[in-house]
Amino acid sequence: MTDAHLPLITAVIPTRGRAGLVTRAVRSALKQTYPNVEAIVVVDGPDPATVEALVALKEPRLRVIVLAANAGGSEARNIGAREARGTWVALLDDDDQWLPEKLSTQMAMVPNPAARYCLVTCQRIERQPGHPDLLAPRRALRTGEDVSEYMFYPEDKRHHICGPQTSSFLATRDLILAVPFRKDLKCHQDWDWYLRVMHHEGTVAAMVEQPLYIMDVEPERPRMTQMARWQLSLDWVELRRGLFTPRAYRSFLINECMFRSEETSHRVRTFRKLLALCRRSGALENRELLAVVKWYLFRPSVRMKCIRWLKQIKVSLCGAGRTSPALETPQTKSEVHV
Repeated sequence: MTDAHLPLITAVIPTRGRAGLVTRAVRSALKQTYPNVEAIVVVDGPDPATVEALVALKEPRLRVIVLAANAGGSEARNIGAREARGTWVALLDDDDQWLPEKLSTQMAMVPNPAARYCLVTCQRIERQPGHPDLLAPRRALRTGEDVSEYMFYPEDKRHHICGPQTSSFLATRDLILAVPFRKDLKCHQDWDWYLRVMHHEGTVAAMVEQPLYIMDVEPERPRMTQMARWQLSLDWVELRRGLFTPRAYRSFLINECMFRSEETSHRVRTFRKLLALCRRSGALENRELLAVVKWYLFRPSVRMKCIRWLKQIKVSLCGAGRTSPALETPQTKSEVHV
């Protein structure tokens, strides 16, 4: 195919109040080696500074949609997909940045070009100052593997979450229109969409086992794992209970709900409630019981204090000037360790 005959891809980027970050994201979307790309930035409510920064890019392939009121990131993505001219839509969070070959590499991995409902994901580099780069997710979904177990059932003692993140999603526009993001969710919007899409009849999916974008993780960024928000996670897993296997459901209750719980005065009551839900889905394994005890003793604020304390010790022993080596961004697929 010539460049003009390649399918058009629309990059959809929701944003609000982060002019510097979103302009970086737009540049990464429009500097792709894949030649037929447009970008839509959906500004989630009045934000003159962001609009001014985007207009200053003077990019003819960029469209800016400003919402009259805040609708949330999920609905902003839905609006962007509806306005997309491309037959494919690629989602990008405003604080992430694609590597130049992302879309070309993903389009080369489309499992069935004729499929109406198609999704191609990829791995990412998680980058945080003073830390080594991390490669995530650790692997792709295996043939015949239940998607909830892939996402939430731990394979080792260190990790309990797997699966792609929003900025990896390259999907046919028809798929996003058929399975839109649920706009009333307050958390886990990307997990929710991926889980539903993978259960949608007719979806064909593939993952490029190569990091194709960078997620910058800010130190001390407020995260739900540091806050008393376990109830929102519980509400979500109960909403999607039918899409979980029993052990994936138990793992989520333990490693997300218990893991997030900052309750102090009613901590025993909270854990009893969550433990009762776990037991209804089957007998707990030894490692699950150990995780329950661990998260009960070390609530989020205690874990953050321990992390800061260990960092101080590391600095004092090794010196503040030393940094961990970064993961080299692969230049070709042959350099990637799968």
